[in-house]
Amino acid sequence: MISVRFVGAAPAQADARIRPRPASAAEVSDLGCVLYADATGGFTGFAGVEAEPTLTPEAAETLGRRIGAAAARPGVGSVSVEIPLGAEAAAALAEGLILRAEPLPALRSKPSDDDARPDALVILARDPDRAAALWTRRAPVVEATLWARGLVHLPANRLGPAELEAEAQSLAAQGVSVTSLAGGALDAAGLGLIAAVGRGAARPPRLVILEWPGADPAAPPLALIGKGIVFDTGGISIKPAAGMEEMKGDMGGAAAVLGALKVAAAWNSPLRVVGLLAIAENAVGGAATRPGDVVAACDGTTVEIVDTDAEGRLVLADALAYAARAFSPFLSVDLATLTGAVVRSLGRWRAGLFSTGDAAAARLTRAADAAREPVWRLPLMRAGDDALDSPVADLKNCAWGTAPDAIHAASFLSRFAGAGAWAHLDIAGTAEAPATTDRDRRGPRGWGVRLLAELIADLETEPWTSSRP
Repeated sequence: MISVRFVGAAPAQADARIRPRPASAAEVSDLGCVLYADATGGFTGFAGVEAEPTLTPEAAETLGRRIGAAAARPGVGSVSVEIPLGAEAAAALAEGLILRAEPLPALRSKPSDDDARPDALVILARDPDRAAALWTRRAPVVEATLWARGLVHLPANRLGPAELEAEAQSLAAQGVSVTSLAGGALDAAGLGLIAAVGRGAARPPRLVILEWPGADPAAPPLALIGKGIVFDTGGISIKPAAGMEEMKGDMGGAAAVLGALKVAAAWNSPLRVVGLLAIAENAVGGAATRPGDVVAACDGTTVEIVDTDAEGRLVLADALAYAARAFSPFLSVDLATLTGAVVRSLGRWRAGLFSTGDAAAARLTRAADAAREPVWRLPLMRAGDDALDSPVADLKNCAWGTAPDAIHAASFLSRFAGAGAWAHLDIAGTAEAPATTDRDRRGPRGWGVRLLAELIADLETEPWTSSRP
């Protein structure tokens, strides 16, 4: 990751120096950045801010991303941002610059200019010591976000169920205990829905459980559940060929949960956190689950699988029920690239938030705002909703036709969440940037890591006390 240093005076040398916009640089838009080659062989840049700006963290991150986009080019090894900033703004600018400038993992046989990025960043801060202290807390979040988006970026032949489990096992070195239920252990635990989704693939499914003990390993935990479909063909209800290559990213929820556990360990958080990764490959094969099959979930609920391409809610349902049974969490939060309906509703910048209670929704919204990963609460229709009724089982996994699928998916999941508070984040729209802009490189964003980190921080300072879900 790009190294960061906060200083009280601009350094003597840097490949690219970013200064406030002078009156003559009218072409520099507000919070924008333009970089010019200068006579010294380096670069001079102008940012769209005043000489002594007062920036919110959100504005500072935006500026940082635009500086990062301008500076991610060959010949720029070091960047000096010579704009005096408050400590919070300086840390947010560093975060934005790194998230935009750092390239995604490249699998090319030869280097490309697209992979260029600075190695070092120096930021002028009014209080460099405080900025550095804030960055000490924030840097692990940025690092975990980069890790998560790198995992989502890998193709399925490089990141299958076993490889994703191995990534989870890497956190053991940081004090996170990791357990995997696969094969007979998956069956013994009653995880029939996860098994059903992975039945058609050569690579077996699994539930990977991560535990960060916190200050009290016996305390009710925060449970984070991630959808980990390493590739989604749709199964026998097969997807169209166009765009199917993007289904390597259907494990973005699991990647976000991994990132959050990495942050909890890096912070040595006093909060007990458990993560559950529901991992499978949804493939077509002779043993694949058929539309119309009825399978029992972890809690005994029977589910008619009418659409094998509505597989994410199946693996999440098993993981939620297992978490409720094994850990009795005070709050369960699941994340999934779940439905196209949420993309059509909210676009690419807000995730859909569903919850059975206002307290959980409020905490998630607060964390999302602090993380600058916004959400929008959508209605959860359960009482009187018969769309998921099945003539042969307790319920079916989706409703056909013009049904509001994001809402029905959330309604389905809510039935497996147990007695504790629960929230569901549908990140299908936010998980990836569809095009390269001055804000994002095209591809995975690592979306959700920052939100979950803020949720952990919020629960550290204000423990969960609500008696209502």
